[in-house]
Amino acid sequence: MAFSDRTIEQIKAKLSIADVVSSYTQIIQRNSNYWIRCPFHGNGNERTPSCKLNMERGSYYCFACQEHGSMFDFVMKMEHVSFPEAVRMLASRAGVEIEDESPQDVRRREEKTSLFELNEKLASTFHDFLLSSQEAEDARSYLAKRKISRETMEKFCLGYAPKDTKWLHQYLTGQGYSDDFLKDSGFFSRRSYPYPLFANRLMFPVKNWQGRVVAFGARDLSFRDDTPKYINTPETSIYSKKHNLYGFYEALDQIRKDGSAIVCEGNFDCISLHQAGLANATAPFGTAFTSEQASLLARYAQRIELLFDSDEAGQKATVKAIAMVQEKGIEVSVLSLSGSKDASEYLEKEGPQALKAALGEPVEAFRYLVTRGLNIYNTRTPKGKSEFVSYMAPYLNATRSNVERDAYIRQISEILSVGEVQIRQDLEAGSLQQYSRGQDSTVPSSSSGHSPLKISNISPDLYMMLMFANHRDLFGTYTKAFRFGDLKDREAQLIYLALENVRRDGAGRTDEIFLSLIADDQVRNDVATSFELPEFKVDNPQIVIDEILDRIALRKMEENRRLILRQIRQGEAEGFSEAELRELLNEKVSIDAEIRELSERLQV
Repeated sequence: MAFSDRTIEQIKAKLSIADVVSSYTQIIQRNSNYWIRCPFHGNGNERTPSCKLNMERGSYYCFACQEHGSMFDFVMKMEHVSFPEAVRMLASRAGVEIEDESPQDVRRREEKTSLFELNEKLASTFHDFLLSSQEAEDARSYLAKRKISRETMEKFCLGYAPKDTKWLHQYLTGQGYSDDFLKDSGFFSRRSYPYPLFANRLMFPVKNWQGRVVAFGARDLSFRDDTPKYINTPETSIYSKKHNLYGFYEALDQIRKDGSAIVCEGNFDCISLHQAGLANATAPFGTAFTSEQASLLARYAQRIELLFDSDEAGQKATVKAIAMVQEKGIEVSVLSLSGSKDASEYLEKEGPQALKAALGEPVEAFRYLVTRGLNIYNTRTPKGKSEFVSYMAPYLNATRSNVERDAYIRQISEILSVGEVQIRQDLEAGSLQQYSRGQDSTVPSSSSGHSPLKISNISPDLYMMLMFANHRDLFGTYTKAFRFGDLKDREAQLIYLALENVRRDGAGRTDEIFLSLIADDQVRNDVATSFELPEFKVDNPQIVIDEILDRIALRKMEENRRLILRQIRQGEAEGFSEAELRELLNEKVSIDAEIRELSERLQV
C-alpha cells in the first residue's frame, strides 16, 4: 500500500531515531554524537560502538558493516517486517493516524490482531485443560514419564487439545469467531474444514521474541502408527517457521545474561535443557535451522552452542548450522551427549542434574569439523584431500576475518600436507561460494547479505541515477536529455523506474516512501547508502549530472563509430559502390570530430 507523505512526516516529527533505537539497544553519547553497538553485525556486544545515529537526518549508519537507513529500516530489520508493517508499528507508537490505508489493509491488520488474540486465548485454554481436565490424564502421565515437571509445564505453557474433533470449532464459533476467519487461522484442515489439526494432542505454544503466541506444535497422544507424531501450525499472517525458534522467548533473559545460546533439535530437548538449569536453550520448530534463525540469535548472543542429535542426520544438521552461525560473525561450538541420542532421552533416563553434568565442555566448531572430516574422508589419498577441502569450504568461506581464515587454512595445510596456495585455489574454484568474499575486500559485506556500495566501482549510469535519487526534484527537468534505453546498468534502470513513478504520481517525496518503490533489495540498499554519502550531497548536482550525461553521449558516439567501422568493413568485402563507401567514411570523419571535441571537454 502507499502511505501519504504526511503520515511519514508526522511519525518522524513525533519520534526520533533515538526513540526508536533505544527500544532495542543502549544508546551511548559521545560529546554531541550518539552511537550504538551494532545489532546487525556485532550482536550488540561490540567493545567500541560502530553504529552512529544521525539525529538531524533521523538515520543510522554502521561504519563496520555498512548497515544503514531510517527508523523504518531499523524496525524492518529488527522485527523482520515489511515497510508497511514498520510504518504501522511506529504510527501506533507515535499516536499517528495512518492516511490512505485501504479497506483491505485495515481488514488485514485487524485480522492479524484477532489472530494474536486467538492464539493467546487457546494457549491459555489448552494449558488449563492439561493441568486440571480429567480427559488430560494421559497427557500428564506421558509428561511424567518424560520427567517433565509441573514447573516446566507452566513455564512453557504446555497444553492439551481435547480428543473430540468437534470441540474446537464449536468452542471458537461460540466465542464469536467467523468461519472465514477460522479457515485461515492455522487451527483447522484446509481440505476438510472444520476438522481440527489438533485433537488429543500435547500442545507446545510458540512465542515470538515479544512473548506473543504465534503458533503451536502438537504431539499425538494416541500413539498410532497411522497418525503423524508431530503436527505444527502452518504458515499464517503472524507466523513464519524460518524466523521463529521454540523456547526463544523463555530463553531470552538468560541468553542476554550469558551472552550465549544453546540450539538443540526439538521442543522436548529444549524444555529438558531448561529443566536441567540450562535456561538459554532454544530449538528450530518444524524446520531445519535457518539463516534467519541464526540472525535472530545473533541479535542477543555472542556465542552459540549446537546440540543436535547424535545420529547421522543430527550431525549433518550440525555441520550446516555451523556455517550459518559462522557467517554471522559470532563464536560457534558443539555440545554432545554420550550414551543418549538427545537431551530429552538423557533427562528421561538420568534426570536433570545428570543431563547438565553430561554435557561437559563445548568443542570449538573448527576442531569439531576437522575431527568429523578426518573420520569421513581418506586424507591419505589425493582424492580424499580434495574432498576434505570441499567439506571445509562452507565454514572457511563463512569466516569473516581474513586473519582467522588464514589461520584455519594454515592448519588444514599442515593436516593434509598440502600447500596453502593449492587450498586457496580450490576454495576459489569450488562451487560452494555462497559465503565467499573477495580476499582483497577491506569492507565486510552487510549482515543482510547485500554487497556494499563502492563508489569507485559503479558505472556512470548508476552514479547519475543515485544523484537523481538524492535530488529527486531535478529528475523531471532532465527526462528529455536522455532516455531509459540510454542506461546500460540494470540498477540504474530500476532507479529510473522508481523516479519515473515519483515524477508521474507525485509519490515518494520522502526518502522512506521512495525506497519502498524499489523492489530489488540490493538496489534499495545502494540507494539508502547513497543517502548517507557526501558524494551525493553536493550543492550543485547539475554539474555532476551534466558531466555524466556527456559521458553517456560519448559512449553512444563510440558505439555509433564502431557500427560505422563494421559497415565499412562489410561494404569493402561485399563490393559497396564508391559513393556508398564515401558516405560511410564521411560519417566516420564527422563522428570522429565529435568524439574528439567531447573527449577534450571531458579531459578523457
